[in-house]
Order: sequence, then C-alpha cells, then structure tokens
Amino acid sequence: MNIDDLLMRETSRRDVYKALSFCFYLPDDNLELTTENLEGHLITLNTKAVTNAKLMRSECQNDKCLEALTIDFARLFVGPFQLLAPPYGSVYLEGERKIMGDSTVDVIERYREVGLDISKQFKDAPDHIAAELEFMHVLICLEISALQDGIAEDIQKFIHRQRAFLNDHLGAWIRPFTELVTTHAQTGFYRNLAQTTKLFIDEEFDELLSLGGEQK
Repeated sequence: MNIDDLLMRETSRRDVYKALSFCFYLPDDNLELTTENLEGHLITLNTKAVTNAKLMRSECQNDKCLEALTIDFARLFVGPFQLLAPPYGSVYLEGERKIMGDSTVDVIERYREVGLDISKQFKDAPDHIAAELEFMHVLICLEISALQDGIAEDIQKFIHRQRAFLNDHLGAWIRPFTELVTTHAQTGFYRNLAQTTKLFIDEEFDELLSLGGEQK
C-alpha cells in the first residue's frame, strides 16, 4: 500500500472513532450529519459495520428522532435510578461493577503518556466510552502526523499504543457493554450503534496487526 492510500485509510479510521465517540454523547442536531460521515468512512474501510451504520442514519431522519433518542440515552447511560448499560470501562473490568477503579487509573496514565488530560468541561469518568473512543482518535492523529513526517519509530509507537489500549481497555469491555445496549435500547439507533461499535472494534485488532502494530 502506498503512502497516499495508507493516509486515506488511517484518516477514515480516525474519523470513525471520532464519530462513534460523538454518538455516545447526549444527542443533538448534529447527529444526522455525524451518522452520514460515519457511514461514508466505514464504506471507505470496507467494514461489516456499514450495514448497521446505515440503519443508524435512517433512524435520524424524522422529526421526532431527537426526543426519542434523548429519552433512550438517559435510560441507558444516565439513570437516575439504574444504569441499564453503564458506559464505563471499570464497571466491566473490575469485576464488581464499580466506577473509578484501578483500570480507570491506568486509563488516565495512558492519556497522560501522550500529553492528554481530562478537560474540566468533561463531567464524566475518564473511562467513559466516549472518552476512550476519543483517545483512539487522538492516537491515530499522532500516527498520521508521524506518517506525514516519515518517522518510522513514531509510527510504530503509536500503532502499538492503539493496539495495547484496545487489548487492555476499550476492546476488553466493548462486547459486554454493547450487549447490554442491544438488550435494553428502545430505539433502533442505539441498537445499531452498539452493533456498529462492536463490529468495528473487533475488526480493528486485525487492522492494527496488518499495520505492523505487534507488541514490543
């Protein structure tokens, strides 16, 4: 694969993570455009997740979309009485359904290793699904910068960080999380968002291996 094709692929990977992250925030008027962009980049990547992404977009194309999605979002991810699908990695990785455990501390350290800190405007836990997807977006941004500069050592370093983060965090809990979303969602949008996210993350492991992201 030549450098231009590789940059196009990595740009699409980057933008898929960004779009998925946005979809796990409280829905707003930008959601339809986000799902259109998501579908387009998944088509570029030739991923199985395209089918579910198309269904997500179709769910956004009616006047009552936002109202229904806002209600479903609150039921699934906010409460107030019960979180039907807790969007926090530590809930699944700690084994006791608790928030802010040791795995959360490790997530924070990985953010800081690349110069990131949690914004004061972000009022949720650092291992929220949206934050972890955003972190993968940032790691790919750093990889793309290294690709453009031709710094092979940095390219491999950021590919390795992506693979390690999927292995230890996001990829390790995405399946039970998306199963809960699929089970409890009342809208097709969130059921298809769960499937899109799971399928994409599953394929990412193979993609990172193909880029040479073996463990060092």
